[in-house]
Amino acid sequence: MYLCLLFGVACAASHHFYYWSLDRRPATNQIKMMRYGTILAFGAKAGLSAAVIVAFRQRVWTTVRKRFMTVGALDALFSATEDSQAVTSREMVQSAKVAALLAAYVWLAPLVVVLTSNTLLVVPRRVEIREMCPGVRTLNFTFEETYEWRKPPKIDRLFEIPLSLWNTTKESEKDTPEWFDYYTAPNPSFQNTATIGSFLEEAVMRKNAPIETCGSGWSCSFEIQFIAPAYKCTELGSGVDSKVNNLTQQSGSIAPPFNMDVLLPKGKFTYYAFTSGGEYSTTQMKEVGIGGRPTMNPPFPKHLGAFRTEPIIWLGYVTLADALSKANDTNPPSVPSSPSDPAWSTSFVPHMFACENYESNYTVRINYTDAAQSTNVTKVTYLRPVINTTYTPHIDANDGTADNVTAVPTANYILPTSVPQYRRTAAYHSLGFMLRDQINGTVGIGDDRDDLVNPIANTKAIQTSRLLDYGNNYFPFPDIQRRIQKFYEDIILSVLGNPQFASVVWAAKPGEQSGVTFNNVPLDQEGQNNRPPPLTDEQRAYLYPCTKFRMALVYKFNARLLWIVYSISIALAVMGVVVGALALRENGGVVRDTKFSSIVAATRGSGLGRVRWTDGADGGVSSVGNGTVPEEVKGWRMGYGVVDTSGSGGYGDGRLDVGDGMGGGRTVFGFGFEGDVRQLRRTPSLVQLTTLGK
Repeated sequence: MYLCLLFGVACAASHHFYYWSLDRRPATNQIKMMRYGTILAFGAKAGLSAAVIVAFRQRVWTTVRKRFMTVGALDALFSATEDSQAVTSREMVQSAKVAALLAAYVWLAPLVVVLTSNTLLVVPRRVEIREMCPGVRTLNFTFEETYEWRKPPKIDRLFEIPLSLWNTTKESEKDTPEWFDYYTAPNPSFQNTATIGSFLEEAVMRKNAPIETCGSGWSCSFEIQFIAPAYKCTELGSGVDSKVNNLTQQSGSIAPPFNMDVLLPKGKFTYYAFTSGGEYSTTQMKEVGIGGRPTMNPPFPKHLGAFRTEPIIWLGYVTLADALSKANDTNPPSVPSSPSDPAWSTSFVPHMFACENYESNYTVRINYTDAAQSTNVTKVTYLRPVINTTYTPHIDANDGTADNVTAVPTANYILPTSVPQYRRTAAYHSLGFMLRDQINGTVGIGDDRDDLVNPIANTKAIQTSRLLDYGNNYFPFPDIQRRIQKFYEDIILSVLGNPQFASVVWAAKPGEQSGVTFNNVPLDQEGQNNRPPPLTDEQRAYLYPCTKFRMALVYKFNARLLWIVYSISIALAVMGVVVGALALRENGGVVRDTKFSSIVAATRGSGLGRVRWTDGADGGVSSVGNGTVPEEVKGWRMGYGVVDTSGSGGYGDGRLDVGDGMGGGRTVFGFGFEGDVRQLRRTPSLVQLTTLGK
């Protein structure tokens, strides 16, 4: 009994640890794993049931020693763990409640297997692993500093591309020491990439990047760091008739080029962006030859090709008042359509901010999920202005060039003779120019200010839904400041979409340009990688830490449900064993069972012979009775105890001559009808009782 209980508990614990070892693991060999779990569940059920069955048997003998029951009730009692109908015997349940509960436990024990089988499930779950991924790239604009467009570097037969185009003062047949190159405009390849990103409204993804980096069937993410420009924005004013502050820069202070009176409700614009103040002039000299070489003889003007200042983004925009902005689809806002409406002056809130182009330290997380790219700039640390000057409008340069931009201090101009600094600044300027060109302009109502519907747009910003809310009459989004910064971030990250750009490098080796291939395995015409050979140690040096993930079927272990079932089952089994132990103690420590020999030994009472146990006239089996005990006999009450031998071949003192040849007889225990046996309710042990007649 005790060993069976321990075996059942051990199987339950093993079941837990087995399922626990499978938790969150890929769901492989599902049928095999489930079968092992079912075997342990059957073992737990078998052990606990066996312990209770042994306890039940001890309780049965204790019960029949203490009370008389009908033959039918005794039939039900002795067969309660084998015949399900026996458990429903009303008299048996009333006369042997504890034994009936133990039998009920045995019949309900299979529920352990049923209920615990549902504790290990197969569910879809995101599986993550830390890996080293190939093909991860980042940006390093120091390669713009050293780029020589006359002898461009080549990787795998493809030329590296700078972000900028150049003019020169050098004569084709002469090599004078005072010649230099100067900036012209953003490279057309970069303009195409930035424009595509603008229309996609996200960073341009490198072709086949998810497959190359994550591998087939996987998504992945990784974090890169690099230095690039970023726009640092400052709020200057908000509200009708509010004071608009000047923008304070490291090099000085500058007033906005417009005031908020141009915005609704006083003005006619809902969006007003001025981004060209101090813009680098593509016409540096009025008279130039091929390649932008000035026709004049050296020395050239000191500020020819100089980056004098980086244009500031000045942006005024209008949002709806709080009561209108909080309206929803079921309660649409009632926006006044013309200035004649009394609510016109209180329905619109003008705002203004300015953004400076700063060299910044980026931390970016790039995610490839299901062949789609998403980017998240997690941190931007502003380092220094791209050009540390303050634009001074309405002041003529008069410096011999066609660029009439002036700024202070002039000592901070970036001159083309400072080649590394100048070329990096040119790359930053090209990046900023593409953003400024996209957002410059206005959106507003007509000059007559009669109707707010169908606004008039004079800006490329209308081409995308990044900044203007198409569903709200083209009003700017309230978070337009952050949206502009995100727009710029996507332009910069779009450079990664074409590894042919000179500033694209390996993330694992930022000092090495990447080109468009990985490990010298070129893309075929279908855009798929040829099957590469195993990576060499040199190739492994280009692997970069990443997190790979995918949705996969994994095992999920519900330990709580498992132990709810097992704790109830074990607790009831322990209670049953305690009952069995107490019954065993009352039985004198002798383990009783219901074997055939035990039943025969308990049915030696001579009084049982006076009853006809079958329906046959000669003790045979009749066709009606089918060998069963007649119903009238089943109603007789019987019990187990000391057989009364008075007048039945005994000595009148409980001793019965059983033919042992000793002549003295001995005390006999057995079943008998009520009145034929004496039941001893509080006997120390049956072993002691058997010695009474000796």
